[in-house]
Amino acid sequence: MTRLTRFTDPHAVDLWDRRFRWRSGERLRDRTIDATWQRVAAAVGGSDDGGYWRSRYAAAFGAWQLLPDPRLLRRAGTERAVPPLRAPRAALNAGAFVIEPGGARARFDFERFAATAALAVRLLDDAAEAFGAELAGGLRLEVGLIGVADALALMGVDYLGEAAAAQAQAMARSLALGCAQGAGRLARERGARGEAAGLGERWRSRELPAALAEAVAGNRRHARLTRVRPQPSLARLANGASDGIEPAYARLRDLHAATPQALRAARGRIAAAMQPWLDAPVGVRP
Repeated sequence: MTRLTRFTDPHAVDLWDRRFRWRSGERLRDRTIDATWQRVAAAVGGSDDGGYWRSRYAAAFGAWQLLPDPRLLRRAGTERAVPPLRAPRAALNAGAFVIEPGGARARFDFERFAATAALAVRLLDDAAEAFGAELAGGLRLEVGLIGVADALALMGVDYLGEAAAAQAQAMARSLALGCAQGAGRLARERGARGEAAGLGERWRSRELPAALAEAVAGNRRHARLTRVRPQPSLARLANGASDGIEPAYARLRDLHAATPQALRAARGRIAAAMQPWLDAPVGVRP
């Protein structure tokens, strides 16, 4: 049975309809959000024999676990050309990886999260192959995050508390390791990309399993894998997920304690904890 994507936020429906739904003149081409997912997956994974990766992409989109580059959502598979993707991006929705959310046994599914991070790297590598600009050096991908504050709240972790930074760091580590595994497989499958500098310098200070450290050091295909920054259109599309590492005001436990200064301090702790595992500085709203 085909799984249908579930919208729970009317603003998300409106955003999809206005910005990402494909119309050809008066003709409505994307009748459902699932048609949008299938369109993007087919356009990006067009050379995929048997459709395995196209199916994986569409399933991850439909579960709100992985959101593709807004430029792909708008144009991939339509009559409008996709602009050259110098740094293709995607976002994992951390809130979609909480098991038994809201209960005493709520926990984060790091295994599935890392596997989806690897899938995101393949998605963006495919997008770069299909629509990327001809640039010297390795591929500069941006696998990011939305829904960090949502995930914390669903696990009962106070955004303003010290435990939030430790949990966010664990997410960043899992994101990095999953991306590295996916990148290693692609580097072996598809080879080097020009005179790519590789990831070794960025990853030198990170504690990695021996096999993964070797794969990272030998990667001559990718120059960057991760970048966490606000992605408001993807967060809104994902049923109003919290954006990047920004707080989710509706989920805060103590609104009286949530002063602007306290929120900035908490966000700063979270960013600092995540940064060692990310390939670019963590971006936040002004």
